[in-house]
Amino acid sequence: MTIVKVTEKGQLTLPIDLRRKLRIGKDDYLSVEAEGEVLKLRKVRERKLLGTNDPIWDFVGKGSSGAKDGSTDHDRYIAEGERRRWLKR
Repeated sequence: MTIVKVTEKGQLTLPIDLRRKLRIGKDDYLSVEAEGEVLKLRKVRERKLLGTNDPIWDFVGKGSSGAKDGSTDHDRYIAEGERRRWLKR
């Protein structure tokens, strides 16, 4: 266990061995949560935005059925599709 001191501004220094182990560097972000008297620090992973050349864009709009209730009746649509597929056998 390592002990660190909190400054008057509420700051603390993470020991170098922990920063290296978790690859925490300058300008990285950590999430902080409390569980009782325990503080949990977790490195926030950077998320990359999709580029214009990402293949996922080829699928956007391909499954459009014109239905406006896809988000609320999703399960019903899946079940109907499976039933039709099963009946074709």
